[in-house]
Amino acid sequence: MKVLIQYTQTGKYRDQAWEAPTFKASGEIQAVTPSYAAQMIEQNKALLITSDDEHIVVEAR
Repeated sequence: MKVLIQYTQTGKYRDQAWEAPTFKASGEIQAVTPSYAAQMIEQNKALLITSDDEHIVVEAR
């Protein structure tokens, strides 16, 4: 399961430790693990994407 976040700061990011960092622009949306989403939101580097009725948007793989 992954959740959608929107980056608020431009930079190089990686969801998993073994992945190569990739460049993300402010405003870009990406599906990431819930733990990574929490880390990015806590650091004010991303926002959680929610539906109009405040439900978290989840991408099941």
